[in-house]
Amino acid sequence: MHKHRWRKLIFTLGLSALTPVIAQAAPANIQWRTQQTYIVKPGDTLWGIAGHFLVYPWQWPQIWHKNPSIKNPNLIYPGDRIVLHYGAHGEPELSLESPFSSGSHFVELRPKMSTEPVPTISTGEVMPFLGSPGVIASQKAFTQLPYLAAAAKQRPSYVTGNILYTVGLEKAPIGSRYRVVALGPELFQAKTHRSLGFALEDLGEVTVTQGGLHAAVQITQIRREIDLGERLVPVAKTAIPHYFPSAPQRAMEGHIIGQLEGNPTLTVGQVVVIDQGSANDLKLGNVLQIQRSGAVTRNAVTGKAFALPAQTIGNLMVFRVFPQVSYGVITTASRGISVGDGIHSPGQTDASAPK
Repeated sequence: MHKHRWRKLIFTLGLSALTPVIAQAAPANIQWRTQQTYIVKPGDTLWGIAGHFLVYPWQWPQIWHKNPSIKNPNLIYPGDRIVLHYGAHGEPELSLESPFSSGSHFVELRPKMSTEPVPTISTGEVMPFLGSPGVIASQKAFTQLPYLAAAAKQRPSYVTGNILYTVGLEKAPIGSRYRVVALGPELFQAKTHRSLGFALEDLGEVTVTQGGLHAAVQITQIRREIDLGERLVPVAKTAIPHYFPSAPQRAMEGHIIGQLEGNPTLTVGQVVVIDQGSANDLKLGNVLQIQRSGAVTRNAVTGKAFALPAQTIGNLMVFRVFPQVSYGVITTASRGISVGDGIHSPGQTDASAPK
């Protein structure tokens, strides 16, 4: 039930990161569909809208044209009209025509039904992980976190409403919130097997109800069983971010190295961990293609090993970036996706394919 509830949640999206393309030819690798106009409907996603015009939705930033008649073009709303047209130099452009504009003057107030911009994607596994604890560098760092030390009544596990006592929160203000975390799997860079840290598993949330050396906390939210000894990290303030699908600025290659929910086979809407992060210039909203390595067979003439080409089996969009790793949500999948599958920049070829 919890999983299906989160599937209904969506996160909003803006175009604030887009650079207007004016009097500049679209790159030669843009692949268009035949759609010329599209009116945004309630329930649409920006990923889907981009797919009406482009074979590869993440290429939209390269051909988006800022409409000068609209005061704030950063958000797209139901009722807006997306139009494919051609600029002064014949370059293809996508622009926005709003039913709430009059001549060259943009009407600031929209009806209540139109106050929510369209989201990026409608799959909802992302929302729980926007404020999740993320990654910790080492087991030693984990053992230095504050922890749940005792309870007035010992129980096998604890539930919402239970009061527990802590070590390490003596300076925490009353009302402050902490996530209860367990040490998850160690994450390794796929090629070098270098440790990238440990994922932290989110067990629930507590609120400080009494200060002091052994501050009291009350369990306010449970995702999994909570026991004494579990560690605590502050709840991060997370505004709902604004993403726009885009290709990385440079060629990127890595692997899916983990997942956060224990599913044997991964598909659309599920969250994965990849071994690329901000240190590799990965940005929020970057789209990566997922690649399955080809099988090794034999050359019928020479008898030598022959590696079949790798196959692109899906896409993911990065929604949370750490220095060495990132979280991505799978946006398309032609078959089941697994930990160990490769990732690369859109359009990038696999150097391991046979010549």
